[in-house]
Amino acid sequence: MCLGPSKKKITNKKDWFIKPVSSIKNLIENSYILDRRRIKKKLKSARFKNFEVRLAKNFKDIDAAQNLRYRVFYEELKAKPTIKNILYEKDFDELDPFCDHLLVIDHNKKPSRESIVGTYRLIRRSMTQVHGKFYTEGEFNINKVLKSKGEILELGRSCVHKNYRDKPIIKLLWKAISAYMEHYKIKVLFGCASFPGTNYKKYKQQLSYLYHYHLAEKTILPTALPPNNINLNYCQKKDLDVYKIFKTLPPLLKGYLRIGAKVSNGAFIDKQFNTIDICIVLKSNALKERYANLHKIKKKDSKIIFLKKFLKKK
Repeated sequence: MCLGPSKKKITNKKDWFIKPVSSIKNLIENSYILDRRRIKKKLKSARFKNFEVRLAKNFKDIDAAQNLRYRVFYEELKAKPTIKNILYEKDFDELDPFCDHLLVIDHNKKPSRESIVGTYRLIRRSMTQVHGKFYTEGEFNINKVLKSKGEILELGRSCVHKNYRDKPIIKLLWKAISAYMEHYKIKVLFGCASFPGTNYKKYKQQLSYLYHYHLAEKTILPTALPPNNINLNYCQKKDLDVYKIFKTLPPLLKGYLRIGAKVSNGAFIDKQFNTIDICIVLKSNALKERYANLHKIKKKDSKIIFLKKFLKKK
C-alpha cells in the first residue's frame, strides 16, 4: 500500500538521500522522495501493438501493480496473506514507496486498473539510502554483492497475469530492464527466483543441478540465512540428466539462467509466500554478451531504438 505525498514543505531535501527513514511519522512528514510526479519527469514509454511498457508515474499506478501482485501471489499461488493484504486486496511492503515499478499495460483491457498485466519491482543502491536495505537481505547474505563497485539493481515481485503468459509480456519487461540498466549504468543485477511449495525434497535434482552447474563465483556468492536455509547439493553431478532437469525448472528461474545468471549457495524457505527461494546474481557484462548472442541480426539497432523510446537522456 502506498502513502500519498505530503503537502508539508520540505526544508532540506538532500537529507533524504543521506539519512534512512527512522519512523512512519518521519516518512509522512518528509514524503518528497515518494512523489513520482516530480521524480519521473524524464521517463518515456515504449509500445508494441496494444501493449505499453513503462515505469509507474504515480501512486495510482503502484496501487494497480500491487493489486495484480495480490491476485497472482495470494489468490493464484496461495501465499499466506495478512489481514491488511486481504482488506486492501494488495501485496505491499515497506519497500514499495522507494522503488521503481515496471509495468506492462494492455490498452485493450478496461477499466484502467485492470489493464496492468505484468510488473517488476526495481530497487537501486541509491534507493536504499532512504529505506536502508534490499528485500533480498531478509533471506540471503549478499554482503559480497553490496561490496561491488558501481550501481547495483535488485529485481523482485515479478508477476504476469495468468491470461498473458503466452504473450510477449516477459520479453517486453526484459527489454525495458535492459534499457533501465543501460540508463543507470547497472553493474550487478540480483534478486530471487522461486520453486512453488516448501517441500524441498521433491526438488533435490533441480537444486543439485543449480549447485553443480550455476553456482555464482565466490566474489559475489550470496548465502542463504538461517534458520530457514537449506542446502542445494543433494545429488552427485554424474547422476543428473541436465536436459531433462532444466525443462522442469520454474519459468522465471529458467529465464534467468538463459541470460547468464548464477545462483546462491543454499536456498531459503519462504513460509509466507509458500516458496523455496533461490538468490540469482548477474553481472551486466554477462547479460550484454547473452543479449547480443540472442539478437545477432539487429542487436545494435534494436537496443538503441528501444532505449531511446523507454528513457530520455539525462
